[in-house]
This record gives sequence, C-alpha cells and structure tokens, in this order.
Amino acid sequence: MARTAKCGICIVGFLLLGLAAYGQQTADVTTVERVDIRGNRRIPEDTIRASIIQTRPGEPFDAARVEFDLRSLYRTNYFENLEVQEKDGDIGKIVTFIVKEKPLVRSIEYTGNKSFTESDILEAFKEKKLGLTVDSQYDPVKIKMAERILRDLLLQNGKPLGSVRSDVETIPPYSVRVRFTVDEGANVRIGEIRFTGNKVFSDKKLQKALELTKERNMVTMFKGTDKYHREKLEYDIETNLKAFYQEHGYMQVQVGTPIVRIFEGPRGIIPLLRKTREQFFIEIPIDAGDQFRLGKLELKECGILNCEALARAFEMKSGDVVNFKKIRDTLDEIKKLYGNLGHINFSYIPEADYDNVNKTYDLTLTMQPDKGFFVRRINFLGNTKTRDKVMRREFILEEGKVFSSAALDNSILRLNQLGFFDRIEETDYQVKPDEKAGSVDVDVTVKEKSQQSIGFTGGVSGISGSFIGLNYSTNNFLGRGESIEVSIVGGTRQTNFVVSFVEPYLFDTRWRMGLSLFNQRYRYDTYSTFGLTDYSGEAEELFTQKMTGTQISLDRRLSRSFWTVGSGYTFQNIGVSNIAPGFETFALGQFTGYAAGDATDALEGIIRSEISPFVRYSSANAYFNATRGTEFRLSTAIAGGILGGDFNMIRPVVEYRRFITDRWLSGGRNVFALNAQFQYIRSYGDSSVPFFDRFFIGGENTVRGFDIRSISPIAVTSTRQFDPMGNPIIDLNTGLPKTVQSQPFAVGGDTVGILNFEYRIPVAGPLSVAAFYDLGLARASHKESLGDFGASRVDIIGSTNDTLRGSTGLEVQFVLPVVSAPFRLIFAYNPQRLDESITTTNGTFRINEPKKDIKFTVGRSF
Repeated sequence: MARTAKCGICIVGFLLLGLAAYGQQTADVTTVERVDIRGNRRIPEDTIRASIIQTRPGEPFDAARVEFDLRSLYRTNYFENLEVQEKDGDIGKIVTFIVKEKPLVRSIEYTGNKSFTESDILEAFKEKKLGLTVDSQYDPVKIKMAERILRDLLLQNGKPLGSVRSDVETIPPYSVRVRFTVDEGANVRIGEIRFTGNKVFSDKKLQKALELTKERNMVTMFKGTDKYHREKLEYDIETNLKAFYQEHGYMQVQVGTPIVRIFEGPRGIIPLLRKTREQFFIEIPIDAGDQFRLGKLELKECGILNCEALARAFEMKSGDVVNFKKIRDTLDEIKKLYGNLGHINFSYIPEADYDNVNKTYDLTLTMQPDKGFFVRRINFLGNTKTRDKVMRREFILEEGKVFSSAALDNSILRLNQLGFFDRIEETDYQVKPDEKAGSVDVDVTVKEKSQQSIGFTGGVSGISGSFIGLNYSTNNFLGRGESIEVSIVGGTRQTNFVVSFVEPYLFDTRWRMGLSLFNQRYRYDTYSTFGLTDYSGEAEELFTQKMTGTQISLDRRLSRSFWTVGSGYTFQNIGVSNIAPGFETFALGQFTGYAAGDATDALEGIIRSEISPFVRYSSANAYFNATRGTEFRLSTAIAGGILGGDFNMIRPVVEYRRFITDRWLSGGRNVFALNAQFQYIRSYGDSSVPFFDRFFIGGENTVRGFDIRSISPIAVTSTRQFDPMGNPIIDLNTGLPKTVQSQPFAVGGDTVGILNFEYRIPVAGPLSVAAFYDLGLARASHKESLGDFGASRVDIIGSTNDTLRGSTGLEVQFVLPVVSAPFRLIFAYNPQRLDESITTTNGTFRINEPKKDIKFTVGRSF
C-alpha cells in the first residue's frame, strides 16, 4: 500500500514539471499581432487575405510562412512589385505586405496591317492562348509574344520582310494603352523550288508532289500556296513528298533540311501574273536511296475474312515495285470492311523486312479484328417536334443487329436528305462502345429547321405579270414527315391555286404517295412574253389557257439503296379562250384533232390523261444546298392511247445533278454545282404537240439572264392568195404567186437542253453568293407536230431555232427566316443572245434579246 502511494506521488510530480516547462516555452513564442496590406487598389483586401496570404493574427509568427506568402502573391501575376515589412507591436509582430499592382490594358490598337484583319489577329491570339485582351493585366512578356504572333501572320501572308513594333503608353492612374505598329514591307512569294542530290525524278514532278508549297503562278496566287511557311513546308515534305517516293518504291528516302533564302529574281511579263520582285528560293536536298520491289506480302489471323482474298485486294504481286500508297489505301478499305461487319476496333501489326542486297521488301500484316459489336440503342437528341419514328424509318442501321459504319454513314445521309434539320455533320453523332458487352450506343444530335412557312408574295415577273400571292407549306406536318402545301397566286397573266399532300410512308410501308389538286390560268402575250416586239412596242394577247385537274404519284425506294422507282398519273381539263384577232389560225391549229368536233370545241376544254413512270437516284448529302453527291432522274410521260383523253404524246426527260466540294481553291468551304437537263416531246397517232406543252425556256430556273419563257423558236406562216375564181394571184413585181405572211410568233420547241453551272460560296450565316453560267437551247425539230395551219405553210426562222443562249453572272442569296427559302438577287450578262430583224409582208419585227439583266426572286435554282 505504501509502495502504491509513492508511485502516485512520482507521477504527479512529473506532470507538474511538464506543465511548468510548457508554460515557459509558450511564453517565449512571438505571435502575429496584425497583418496589414498596402498599395492595392483594384484587388480587394479581403480577397488577398482569404485566398493568398496564410499568415493570420493571433498565430505564432513564422518567417518561412511570410516568405511563402510573398511567393504566392508573386505567382498570382497581379503585381509588378512586392515588399514585406515586419516590426514589433505591443503584443507581437506587425506584418505589412506592400504591393504595386500591374496596370490594366485599357485599349489595344493595330496599325499598318493590310494583309490580315484585326479578327485574324484575335483568332491567332486565341489559338496561341495568349490572354492579351482589353481589361487584362499588363504583362511585358505577353507583349513580346504578341509581336512574335504578328510576325508569324506577316510570314503566312507573304510578308517576311515586315516588322512589328509595340508601344506602351501610360494612362493615369493605373492603366496603359498598347499600340502595335506593323510595317508589312514588300510582298515576297515563292519564286523557285529546286531539288538537289540523288533525287531520281525531275524537279517538275517533285514540285507537283508538294501540295501546300508551290511556285507562284496563276493558280497558286489564288489558292495562296505560293506563300512560304516553314511549318507547311515541313508538313509537305514529311506527308506528301516522302509519300510520293514511297509510292514509287523508294522506301528509305531521306530528305535534308531545306535551304531557304530571299533573292531578287525575274518577274515575268504578263500583268497581274508577274512574280514579286523579292522571291523565296527553296532548295531541298534529297537522297532517294534504292528502289525496292515486293518480295512477299502475307496476311495472318484475318478472323471472319479470308486472308488470301484480302491479300488479292492489294493488287500487288512479287516483283512489283512497292507502292506504299496503294498499301495504305487498301488497308483503309480493309478497315472499313471490318467496320461494316461490326469490328470497330480493328487494327493490324505490320512487320517489314528490307533486303538491302536483293532490294526487296517483305511485308507481313497480322490482323487484329477484335470482337464484333452489335447495336444496343440508337438515340436521337434535339428533335423536339419530329417524332423518333420518322427518323428511325430512315435509318439503315438497326438496333439489335451488327454494327456497320457504312450503314451509319448512309443513315445520316438519308436523314440529311429529308430537309428537316440543319446538316448533320460527323461531329453531331457519336458511337459509344461497351467493350464488355460488345455493344454500341449511337447518339445522333439534330437541330430542327423551321417546319412550316407562311408567305405573302407580290411583284412583277415575265410569266405572271403583276401578281400577288399567299402560300403555306410544311415539310414535316405535326412531326410526322408529311408535306402539305397550299398556294394561291393571282396576277394579270397568271392565277394559280394548288393544294398538295405527300405521305412518305404510306400505311407504314416504304411506299410514298403524293396527291395534288390544281386550278391554273395562263395568259400568253405573243410579243412581251417571248421577247419579240414590233417597232410600236405594243404587246398583244395570243390566248388564255385554263387547266384544272389532279395528280397522284406513288413510288418506293429500292431496298436500302439510293434508287427509287415510281409513277405518277395526271388528269387535266384544258381549255383556251380570248384568242386575239388574227391569231385564230395559229391558236386553233394547235388543237386540231384533240376535240371530237371542230377545233373550236377545244375552247370548252379537252382532256389530258397521262402516266409518268420514273426512276431516280440521289446520293446528295442534303435536301437543299447539297455539298456533295449525285442526283439522276429518268422519266417518260405518256399521254393518250389506252389511257384515254384527247392527247397522244410521249415526253422523255433526263435530269442530272452533281455537287462537288471544292478542296482545291477553298479547302472544302465552297461547292461546284452542275445541273444538266434534256427533254423531248413527240406526238403519235393523229395528234400534234399543243402550244402549251412545247418548250419555252428562260428565267431564274433555266437561263437566268433572259425573261421567263422568252427563248423559243420563232415561225411565220405563208398563205397563197387566190382570186374569186380560185386562181392564184400573181405578184407583178416577181411574176410568182402572191403570198401573205403572218406576224412572227413563238412556237416553242420539241427538244430542249439546259446546262447550269454554279460555284457556290457561303459568306456568313444565311448569306451566300454564287457565280453561274447557264446555257440553253429550245429547238423545233418536227414541223409536222406544230399543228394544222390549213392552206398555209409554216416556216421556222433558222437563227431562232439553232442559236444557243448563254448567260453568266453573279447571284446573291439570303435565306429568309420565315419562308426558309432564299431571296435571290441576280446580276446577269448574256454573251450568247439574238439581236436581229425579221421582215415579212406584214411588216418588220425585231428580236432584241437583253444584253444584261438584274432580277430578283424567291426560291432555289437547283
């Protein structure tokens, strides 16, 4: 018991001694009495205390922590000068941080830059992540970096001799103005590219292999490839020049460092195409090495595909010169083939063996198809109005089936062809694989266009005269993909009422049905409509045509292809009225044989019953404004015969359109567009081709510089004169039977050819321009199809029948937001036109087709 008490006393003693020692140590520690911050103006003191400085009042003073705080303040890059002071206070240390903030950049000015804009400068700053903007902290390092970027822009724009100077002006109290002065200097373009060493090929061939670096000529000056840029030249050598050698078997080609210098060289004599006075001279050393031939090409572990069949796809055999480009392209096609079979992770391991003695190249490719993937889910995003069903039925790729990259690409193409969405690009859809499950999810994001439009139109046009109209259309009614259009137009020469409906998937099948009802009236002015005027300039009406009827069509896409076959049927009641005096013979001659009785019975209406089978192909990547793809349509309209009606005619039509992305001049931004059309019409049985079914071209959709329907063959009729006894009257001046000729009139062609070419340039948003050239010919090849002119003889004026019309110019297009169609302003010049006089016994008439024209319209060309 006594021993336990002694132990307890010892423990208490030790505790008391420890507490005394701790109290003495605490009394020796200096604390922080206060932390002051001086000199800050824009940056709040609370921000500095809370986020940067770790030294706190009441805590032990630590010199190492104060130094750490100083370094933290410096790292913020907010201050150009920092100082820390410490002094003794009443109960501890007073720590004072004295800061001097960097000034703000209040304005940035650029002067002297002519070859590039301020927008180009800002884009370059953004790309380099410079961070020099108005209201940013002034940093001399960033100013020097900006100078380097500006000099790089000068070099990219062919101004390597230019200079950049920066000036910084102080704006009291704490701001600066930065001014960059650019002296661009003279233009310097590439004057000569020369190759030295064991180059094997001529300089001309090697220069052609370079795609981004070219000598100055008529093409390169527009493409900008005559400007020297070091990075582009290095890329050209590594990617294009070496690939050219490897395409010809020189697998071990070596290219040295290019020698680049500026010299004063010959400029040439052709204005606008002359070289610059100062030119780049580029010399590229090459050692082509030896040419290798193929020794052995072997494929292994091909999985579901046959290795021997894949090896034959390379189209190379032992002894052939090695063509590495062909090898690479074939491997790309093999990768697509595996991707189409669901092996989206396909890869291969190449093993190359060079025999430097026999100059042979052995290549072994170990295929790694990996496992196949199937489609688990296809998700559509962004379609707030269009139903999933409408989009899924266009998708060739299906859930639960093997994934195919080609099927996905074609599915996206078909969605674009609907015209419901903004163009779906490659960045708008994702394939998300699940490696464990062997499945993929496909997410397609769309942005819907305006699905319906209500338009009010009015103005003056060649065919409609003065007109006013109202239309409503939707190409995606209630999100079901159905199209409805109602159009009402009334004018001095035309009235038009049309109601149409299209069901793209009839009864949820792949059949598409279209139905339309129409009531139309056209008034034909003999002179003004067809560009023919007498010297009085007065226009006279030929006749008015009325049409009422219906049209129904049915077509079906062939399997999963881009081909469609179908047919349409049209039933019309057609009549004429208001035949002008003096034109009865011509007008009624058009209808001889169509009515049961006399030709005048046609005034009360004749019947057309017509069927139009067709086949169509379309791989265009958009419904409107396609950038690539082909469209082809072949149709034949057959009227009369077993179909009944009063017309017996056949009219074949061939249409071809091609859209090519311009990768040569614009790098894929602009588009070449071509439209070609051929039509022919011929009667059979006892019929002839009536006036209103013959071909009249001209206008904004055919040959733009000419008025609508103004291009047509012109004819006159000649009638022999007889006395009351039936004897021919002799002309005393010529001694020949006397004839009287009619006024010239447009008869229309039975054969027509149209060719339209456009170079389309998107400018910004809905604005674009297009350079165009149109060619058109309307020809009457069969006079017997013109109708019955009684005792008169009809003669077609040769110059109007065989002259090709041409129009070229510029078209400005602006897509109207409500109508979802472009407003087109057309500036046209007509290099191929008619300007001559026609003299008949009835007077002299002049064909004076316009030399130039400015017109506007709403709609699309093709």
